Amino acid sequence: KVFDKLSLMIRKGEKVGIRGASGAGKTTLFNLLLGFYTPDEGGVYIDGKELTVANRGGWLRYAGYVQQDVFILDASLAQNIALGVKPEDIDRKKVERIIREVSLSSYLDQLPEGIDTRIGEMGAKLSGGQKQRVAIARALANDPSIILADEPTGSLDSKTSSKILKQLIDLHEDKNVTLIIVTHDMDVAKLADRVIEVLD
Repeated sequence: KVFDKLSLMIRKGEKVGIRGASGAGKTTLFNLLLGFYTPDEGGVYIDGKELTVANRGGWLRYAGYVQQDVFILDASLAQNIALGVKPEDIDRKKVERIIREVSLSSYLDQLPEGIDTRIGEMGAKLSGGQKQRVAIARALANDPSIILADEPTGSLDSKTSSKILKQLIDLHEDKNVTLIIVTHDMDVAKLADRVIEVLD
């Protein structure tokens, strides 16, 4: 067992940090909230309805997911943000708006073919901070009601980490989304409405 008799409520519009040591169960809790894991006992409920394998797809349409290890296609910037959408079907104006929202405009200005520029295998043409901003942009592509970020600054230096955290908080304020950040970063405690400590 990772959790025993865990009871937790997250309200719409909250900023919540989930913090704890490595191996304490932060990502397990995160995967339960996303519906990637099914609890052995009890359940995860959204607006009173239990999250199941059958309805998980509907839940994930409302959720934006920011990973620590960002998967980058050897494709254009636009294709990496609008992941899974055929190139001819990408809403270019929306992609450009999201790029501005995540502070990638200065990077875009340097690209020879704009949003159609290929950004290299595994994001070879991106810095660590730029990769995380692409991950946030990807999470915003479906206009989510909730953003779940799993260690979004774990591999970044402290200055870049602070910028990425501020970016997420600003998006929360501007778009009124629920924000859940899994992290070991102490700075989250200063920014979140409350912090859930996962003890090992």
